[in-house]
Amino acid sequence: MVNFCATCPNWDSLWRIILLNGGVKLSVADSPVLASLRQLAEAGVSILVCGTCLDFFGLLEQKNVGETTNMLDVVTSLALADKVIQI
Repeated sequence: MVNFCATCPNWDSLWRIILLNGGVKLSVADSPVLASLRQLAEAGVSILVCGTCLDFFGLLEQKNVGETTNMLDVVTSLALADKVIQI
């Protein structure tokens, strides 16, 4: 995941990353990819982090990058995307 996130800035068409389920753990302070996600956010990539998932893992207050979001935003993002990469 570290290498994947470090490679993401090389994609010109990347506009949004959605963190769901256990993936929300990537948005917290001790995440090995936090710096990469922050770099992407600063470059204009939208980082959406599932609020229900954060709550489930008890991480709601520990999120350090991205926008806490809901299923409507997730489904809308998937519907609008030209391509979806699922990891």
